[in-house]
Amino acid sequence: MTDRTFLRGGTVPAALGSLVSLAAQALMALFLLKLFEPQAVGVFSVIAQLAFGWSTLALAQSPVSLLANQHLSALPAARQAWQASLRRWGWLAPVALLAAVWASGGTSPWLSTMLWAAAIALVQMGWLLAQSLSLRIHAPLSIAGVRMLPPVLAAALAAAGALWMDWRSSHLLSAAALIGYAAGALWLLPVLRAPSTPVTPATAMQGDLRSDRLKFIHTLSDVAVATMLAAHWASVYGSAQAGCLLILLRVTGFIPALVSTAWAQVVLSRPQAQRPGSWLAALAGATGVAMVCLVAGLALQAGWLSAAWAPLADYLWPVALWQIGACLVAAVSHRPFQHGRSVIYTRQCLGINAVQALLLLLPPWLGWGLHSQLWALAGFLGLSLSLQALWAAGLRDRALPSPSQRNPA
Repeated sequence: MTDRTFLRGGTVPAALGSLVSLAAQALMALFLLKLFEPQAVGVFSVIAQLAFGWSTLALAQSPVSLLANQHLSALPAARQAWQASLRRWGWLAPVALLAAVWASGGTSPWLSTMLWAAAIALVQMGWLLAQSLSLRIHAPLSIAGVRMLPPVLAAALAAAGALWMDWRSSHLLSAAALIGYAAGALWLLPVLRAPSTPVTPATAMQGDLRSDRLKFIHTLSDVAVATMLAAHWASVYGSAQAGCLLILLRVTGFIPALVSTAWAQVVLSRPQAQRPGSWLAALAGATGVAMVCLVAGLALQAGWLSAAWAPLADYLWPVALWQIGACLVAAVSHRPFQHGRSVIYTRQCLGINAVQALLLLLPPWLGWGLHSQLWALAGFLGLSLSLQALWAAGLRDRALPSPSQRNPA
């Protein structure tokens, strides 16, 4: 496979779908800023973060394993992953309920938050798994379509409801997200129609070498700090400040996600393909984050946004530093799996998440202000993620572990 074939068969459709999705996310952000009040945006952002955490934890990194473990048949492996994820989705409901009550802070109905998060998490779970499956079994058009349809549909529904029906509550935003993700989950239908073929545990010495327990712990750590960020920021600083931080993370955070889906995941799904260097993806992602924050700053200075969004200016460059580091590590996130270092990579991520949790919880108790805490958090994450990217970029082939060493705790 040549560079051109690699790009045309996987990276270009994945990037096209992700770029259209990014444009829809940016348009959705404009709708949120211009058509909705910070209070409604804050409530929706908390619901969206809870749902994302719930679905991500239920999947337990199944989409990554589906791509990395090329020696397993795609449909049986995806079917087993979906069934296991459904069971975890049910088991995690009590934890999600506690998070919904915590996030409400007595100012919003926790039951509504819980119900919306549960429904969105279920369909988002199907959409996330469908994206990985499409890279293995679907044509380029489907690879692009599964990525672009949900955000485009959600943005269109939110705008139509706000402009034509004058619905401007968090319920409209939640309903739009639910319908969009449900449309994306339709690409998972081949899994439901496939025969129930048992998947034999892998003995090949390639792909994801982590145990199921370690993958779940990694996912739990990611979800815990992301949910803690949304809920704790809203609880300490209020829904308006949480809305400023979370909407900026929602927009800029899509760029490292784009690097991951359009580059790292495609590389994992085509491990033997000839391709360009990963530094191009890293540079493009970092530039994109800087440009988004620059445009947002200019929009604030020009008065294009409501005065209620003035606090957003304080978040621009700390978040930019954070997300640039995320872009760098996303561009090389396939390398630990290709070089037998997935266990070390996960342990590094666990350490970064532990420090992030401390930087979220301790500063308010120590009397730090919002700005001091924000810069400490963003500075640590930007530096640690950049160092992790340098480590991954320098990996070289080595002898893979023996079968008895494949599944460390």
